[in-house]
Amino acid sequence: MRKHAHVLGLVLLSIGLAAVAGPRERLTDSNAELCDEKQQVCLRGTLSYRSNPRLLELRARVLKASGPGLLRIRVVGENLDGFTRRTTMEIQIRGNYSEIVNHRLITDHPDVDDWRLEKIFFSPDDAS
Repeated sequence: MRKHAHVLGLVLLSIGLAAVAGPRERLTDSNAELCDEKQQVCLRGTLSYRSNPRLLELRARVLKASGPGLLRIRVVGENLDGFTRRTTMEIQIRGNYSEIVNHRLITDHPDVDDWRLEKIFFSPDDAS
């Protein structure tokens, strides 16, 4: 009986820890192709958000790039009062095929739980 109570306690603890971590919401499909408007850079991966730690996370690989540069991924959301909030991930990439791009950002807007991908920008490094 005592062993079962211990196991039940561990199960309840793990469920509680999972609840504290907050739900993970995907902003893109798993292994989606993410490209800027000019098709200078394309990634394959997943952009997700966990509301409890306010963690926006990109897990991807470079499919193509015009070279090294600054990748900006802008997401948008609304709070319960209807105010629009935006946040941008900025990631320096080398621009190599199959380069791993894992980046995390804690958003500045704790009042937004539901984000969506708005736009991807790419600024190539100057060739000086």
